[in-house]
Amino acid sequence: MTNFQRTAAWLQACAKTGSSADLSVQLGCHIEEVCELLRCLRTDSAGWQRVLERAVIDLADLADEVKEGNRTLHFPNHLRDLVLDSLCDAEVTGNGVAYLAGFDKDSADQAVLASNDDKLIDGKPVIKPGGKIGKRPGWKAPDLREFSRIPPAPLFIDAA
Repeated sequence: MTNFQRTAAWLQACAKTGSSADLSVQLGCHIEEVCELLRCLRTDSAGWQRVLERAVIDLADLADEVKEGNRTLHFPNHLRDLVLDSLCDAEVTGNGVAYLAGFDKDSADQAVLASNDDKLIDGKPVIKPGGKIGKRPGWKAPDLREFSRIPPAPLFIDAA
């Protein structure tokens, strides 16, 4: 089963139907994940670092408002193909970053998907106000350290 299929099955188990409200919350969750990445990045310029930090603050605020149901996000039907292109490109470029950083992304993906399954209580989700899927009491985030270790040698060896 692909990661997409497994995620779709999980969302179905959580009674997410693809309604405009469900889609809006999922867009907020997606922005939240982008913010998590941006918080980890550093640049060689203090000025640009401040720009990055300000962008994260603004995007995180938007994501929170959307996830809590206080604001909605949508995309017009005539832009659906561009949204799909963006999502596919984000997955490809994210996998490229993971590859170039030497991450074991396949194993990390499986750990994250299993962790999502562990959020359910007797197969039922915890739904927070606004519609975001929450975490059951006692839930723990997956430990991805073993999949993110610095590789012992360069990924590429110059044959020349």
